[in-house]
Amino acid sequence: MEGVSFVVPVRNGAAWIRDTLEGIFSQADGRPMEVIVVDDRSNDGSSALLRQLADVWPLRIIAGDGRGAAAATNAGIRAAQFPIICQVDQDVALQRGWMRLLVQELDDVSVAAAQGHYVSDPAATLCARAMSLDLEQRYAAIDGQDTDQVCTGNAAYRADALRRVGLFDETLGYGYDNDLSYRLRAAGYRLTFCRAAQSVHCWRERLGGYLVQQYGFGYGRLDLVAKHPRRIAGDSVSPAGMMVHPLLMSMAVAALLTAPVAAVAGLGWRPLAVAAATLVAGLALERLTAGIGAARRFRDPAPLVFPLLHLLRDLAWVAAIVMWSSRRLGRVPTTPSHSMRPRRLADGIRDLGFGIRGGAKSQIPNPKSRVLCLIPVHNEAATLPAVVAEVRACRPDLDILAIDDGSTDATAWLLERGIVGPGTNDPGIRTGNTIRWLRLPERMGIGSAMRAGLRYAARLGYDAAVRIDGDGQHRADEIDRLLAPIDEGRADVALGSRYARPHAERMSPLRLAQRLLAACLSALTRRRVTDATSGFCAVGPRAMRVLAEHHPTGYPEPELRLFLSRNALSVVEVPVRARFRLGGTTSLTAGRVAAACARVMLAIIIVPFRGKVELAGE
Repeated sequence: MEGVSFVVPVRNGAAWIRDTLEGIFSQADGRPMEVIVVDDRSNDGSSALLRQLADVWPLRIIAGDGRGAAAATNAGIRAAQFPIICQVDQDVALQRGWMRLLVQELDDVSVAAAQGHYVSDPAATLCARAMSLDLEQRYAAIDGQDTDQVCTGNAAYRADALRRVGLFDETLGYGYDNDLSYRLRAAGYRLTFCRAAQSVHCWRERLGGYLVQQYGFGYGRLDLVAKHPRRIAGDSVSPAGMMVHPLLMSMAVAALLTAPVAAVAGLGWRPLAVAAATLVAGLALERLTAGIGAARRFRDPAPLVFPLLHLLRDLAWVAAIVMWSSRRLGRVPTTPSHSMRPRRLADGIRDLGFGIRGGAKSQIPNPKSRVLCLIPVHNEAATLPAVVAEVRACRPDLDILAIDDGSTDATAWLLERGIVGPGTNDPGIRTGNTIRWLRLPERMGIGSAMRAGLRYAARLGYDAAVRIDGDGQHRADEIDRLLAPIDEGRADVALGSRYARPHAERMSPLRLAQRLLAACLSALTRRRVTDATSGFCAVGPRAMRVLAEHHPTGYPEPELRLFLSRNALSVVEVPVRARFRLGGTTSLTAGRVAAACARVMLAIIIVPFRGKVELAGE
């Protein structure tokens, strides 16, 4: 089998890069494979995170020169040793079988590139789902397998074809992949689209981020058309109907701006205003029709926002047209940064695009609240730096406290010398530029570690605390989702559930024991429990005061459910995504879960589990 080189350009991708690399390494099928990551001068912690991940996976990290995605990708291609190059963006998670399917497309020597199919993430925000389903709808309109555009980020190329046409044009921002596709077609190659090779793209989740990106798309399209005038009508992925939208919106804006001038001059302004309104109404009606069709096709209401979302997109493109034209008139040289800018850190945080996700209110964090991130660790020196880097990338505003539960590896050394600085006046607490930490004198269990951390949070007046484990299983980009019910006053504790959504799962003795435990807890608390052993949680001020003194210490996760129920503390489950630990082995076995189930039943049926405690000040 031919070897495959993966090239991943990274610029401020700490929030997504681990998921991207997990998806890439899941493609391994026995053929030679290398993964080249080009760090293009990130400043969000990506560089440190990549160095930690290089200890987990065999990565080749190349330093980019900060000249944009095309230049970074070219650097990776030049370093690649195999004849097939898969280019994957930093925010794309490949599904299993993706590489095998695209490589099969390249078995035909006439095919230079094959693109996979982006599918929607049902857990994404309304804005991100609408953007994804818009693209899926355009994919559905592609007739057959051949295409005239292959989008980077989700594609496989023949290395010899890339070198023959001169690689990517490094002067272009958005549109550099279209340009390469056009040049490959002109050289006589075929391009194919493989619907079965699927991946999930983390689209811009906030409306502001979406509009910034759309401005870039519009600006990049103008650079592209200037180089390829015959492509003014678009291509198979961006058809003529999409291309005419900004032109008609430009006419509407011009008419609307001219109308007041005509009124002042005593000329007829009403025809101009009517023409502008008619154009906008026509564009909105076309998008409403498309949205209704997409909502029916994909059984998702998100496309119903197409009229509003795409009218705003058209305005962003109009702004791009104005800026591009002014720079052309001023003879300003084209640079990639004119259209493609690095994603801001906030774009990587999963929050609301339009203020609605599954009927919930906005998940934008309360700027006045102080939140402490608690990381209980035991012998996790190999994974803790990567976990801290990911938290810093997704929520740089959080204070972090690591609780070392009697580690016997290098965890203590790492905390003392690796990522912390001088101490404070608080005994047992150390503070540095990155995290704070305390050490328990011997291993006392995760429940005791949480008590210590919550006492610290309560003493220093934090409004909430989030627990995230030191083994890397919990996703820092989902912290906001856990904090949302706390910020909105809907719950005292929010617990992350890996099983709240129906999905196919492999049944094992451990999973059967977890289900039994969840069923017992559901019956005893009279609330549906789907994940009885998850440690990913957020704690509000009322619960913090109680748990600082009474957090369960035996089998803390399931016992916590019962304790919260007995003390009338409100609990909600928040769906989260599961992933494998970065290192080490879990202490959670089928036997321990069964023992926890027996303990829970015994505690309730035979003796009181815990008495109700009094809340201070209540």
